[in-house]
Amino acid sequence: MHTKKVVILYASCGAGHYTAAQAIAERFAAQSMAVEIKDILDFAPSWYKRIYRDGYYFLIRKMPWLWGFLYRSSERKGRVTILDQWVRLWETNLFRDFYRFLDEAKPNLVIATHFLPGSLLAGTNRGFKFMVVVTDYYAHSLWLSERTDQYFVASEEVKGNLVDRGVNSEIIAVTGIPIKPVPGRKSPMADNNVLGIDPAVFKVLLLSGAGGSGRLAAIIKSLEKYAGSLQLIVSTGIDQKLLQDLRSKFATSKLHLKLIDFNTPVYPYFQAVDLVITKPGGLTITECMAFGLPLLMVNVIPGQEEGNAEYMREKRAGILVKDLRRLPVIVGELMKDRLELAEMGARAMQAAPKNSAQAMFKIAQAVLKN
Repeated sequence: MHTKKVVILYASCGAGHYTAAQAIAERFAAQSMAVEIKDILDFAPSWYKRIYRDGYYFLIRKMPWLWGFLYRSSERKGRVTILDQWVRLWETNLFRDFYRFLDEAKPNLVIATHFLPGSLLAGTNRGFKFMVVVTDYYAHSLWLSERTDQYFVASEEVKGNLVDRGVNSEIIAVTGIPIKPVPGRKSPMADNNVLGIDPAVFKVLLLSGAGGSGRLAAIIKSLEKYAGSLQLIVSTGIDQKLLQDLRSKFATSKLHLKLIDFNTPVYPYFQAVDLVITKPGGLTITECMAFGLPLLMVNVIPGQEEGNAEYMREKRAGILVKDLRRLPVIVGELMKDRLELAEMGARAMQAAPKNSAQAMFKIAQAVLKN
């Protein structure tokens, strides 16, 4: 039997696209497919990759209002414009190595967890099936590509976004956003020695996002009032400078504080904590839902994260905290009201997708047979 070749494309701006790509790759490889994961930005000139990736991190950290403006202004309202065509032509010239790679690799299937490959493949026909995984709970028009054979989306609401934009509902599957297998919640006593936390004390996990963005120092400072009754585990993502700065700043803090970075597996902490404070990235909130964890959503990036936060708010599994001065008050209320905390977690678990990558594999099998 001929082994199917699958290329999975992500973009190295934000960790979620890569996390989704990994989850899909593991599932497809387990089903005897030959899988290769590629960063689409590696096919572009180094200066373009640097501007694309570092520019994204700069904007969401320093000028989120500008990112929000660019996000909304790039929303396509109708047909492809002349400007869109010129941008596409420019990108086609920049990504010649990408087309060369596809011609040499000859995949049967290409899956994208970022919107850029869809733009690059629009108007092309290289003999493979092309599938797009929308990694947020709102579908911006950038995800649209006439080259797409199948869309995988997080929810019925996202499917509605695409249908409203003219996409055939028959090629949209509501699978949920793919994440790695979740081991499930452990008992309160599990791994407390390994993780260095006290199972008898309220535990909060604070996530900064892959780029280390977010006003972590201010959040930690605001929660110091709960020293002795709260444990705070903080992940600084890839930002090593932020990690060292926080270690220095809070070296004498009376708060039970543990600082970790992206090298430390976060799933064991998901299993152990009572509450997560985070920016609402698409993959992050999906993982939290899978663990049945209630969320406090802070530092929301205008644009895609607003849609993610709205989804969690509608499911009553997360609370959007617009004013950080309110954060310690809300944390204190949840520490006292364990019933509400448990109900939020139960609603999160109920909204969580089940076996997304496996569902994608079955659909891909059917599409490849046609």
